[in-house]
Amino acid sequence: MAYESSEIIKIKEYKRPDLRGGIVIDGFPSSSLVTSLVASYLVAHLKMDQVAFIESVHFPPVAFVYGGKPRYPARVYVEEELKLATFLSEFNLPLWLSRAVANMIVEWSLRNGCDMIVSTLSVPKESGEAKIYGIGSTAKAREMLSNAGIEQLNIGVVPGVPGVLLCEGRWNNLDVVVLLAEVTEDTPLFAAAAMLLETLTKLVPRIKIDLEPLYREAKTMQDRLHSLREVAQAAERKPMYA
Repeated sequence: MAYESSEIIKIKEYKRPDLRGGIVIDGFPSSSLVTSLVASYLVAHLKMDQVAFIESVHFPPVAFVYGGKPRYPARVYVEEELKLATFLSEFNLPLWLSRAVANMIVEWSLRNGCDMIVSTLSVPKESGEAKIYGIGSTAKAREMLSNAGIEQLNIGVVPGVPGVLLCEGRWNNLDVVVLLAEVTEDTPLFAAAAMLLETLTKLVPRIKIDLEPLYREAKTMQDRLHSLREVAQAAERKPMYA
């Protein structure tokens, strides 16, 4: 089965699991790889199963290879028992594609009966301790943030896919939460990702993850994501051969 958003993005499913009442995690990075790192860790740690891929003529013309197997640059994974789905991409999404991608995520979530979408991102600050804020699209989403003890952002701008998700969530009365890490430029990506993952488990207690491996394997994961992004960016400029 394939879904289309604005005729420029298609999501094609290998299978359709039961996700009614579930939660969808957005893993499309924009300004930072933190979003990918969060999603990648969830997929690996929870041993999530790939159920779909996303294709577009506007995506980098590459195949990412893991364990000798080719993969599309944007994919969907599911942990059916937890009713959890994760969109994951390692390449930097062009800002102008944000609306189409966000609409695709919303459409797919609604079609599958999911109750909530969670997106993450990080923004730089000049100094001070790192801090996590939450933004909710609905009164229910904001109440969930309050009950989880997550401070809410009162004034600010949320760019890219997370920003569009918030607006579309409000329009569709769909619970969307964006977890925003405000960190200094010298904060390691894995540290920001760990903070976001820890906050995610407070928001959704049924997601239980051990963050120790993230700290232990952080450098390897971070280097791999950087490498994949560089390959994808290079492929947009010219073909690459091994």
